[in-house]
Amino acid sequence: MTNSNFVSRVWSYLVLTMVLFVAACGNAAAPRPMSESEPSATLKRPDANQEAISKVQDVPISKLDGNTFKLEDYRGQVLVVDFWATYCGPCVKQAPELSAMYLKYKDRGLTLVGLTSDPKSDQDKVEDFIKKVGINYQIGFDNSWISEAFLKGTEDDTGQPPIPQLFVISRNGKVVEHLIGEQPGRMQYLEKVVNEQLSAAR
Repeated sequence: MTNSNFVSRVWSYLVLTMVLFVAACGNAAAPRPMSESEPSATLKRPDANQEAISKVQDVPISKLDGNTFKLEDYRGQVLVVDFWATYCGPCVKQAPELSAMYLKYKDRGLTLVGLTSDPKSDQDKVEDFIKKVGINYQIGFDNSWISEAFLKGTEDDTGQPPIPQLFVISRNGKVVEHLIGEQPGRMQYLEKVVNEQLSAAR
């Protein structure tokens, strides 16, 4: 094989690899808000995509101020991750309840992160909502790496993962609870799980 043929093949391989990588990064279906008229759903999956979730905890997440953070930053604390959006009725309804829970337990080691699927072009809308509702916890923009790891396997008949979805992550980075949608008593159950994790031995 001549040098030019070898270089050509290597270049073609690299281009193909880049195309596949870009496609893989963008193939996560956008979350779909659950309608309040839909049947409520709760799914408890302590092993929910654990390996994939562990791998993305050091993926940078964009904050509203342009800086980034990582879920790994909260290792050692009990972490609740909320997948939500301003256009999702149940998400909007639960935001003040999450703020109240965070205020109640943050001094015991609870951290709460809300990952919005609103596009960055709607940042003003997200910021207005945060002020209006009084959200007091970290908000970031969801990205395809994070949503693919956390939400894969929860797609409904539309092919999209519904929101809201809540994950409780233990101090050592393991998913211990996973809730989808809304139902009566859901927040009380979430608080019970959080309390148990906060009380567990380090």
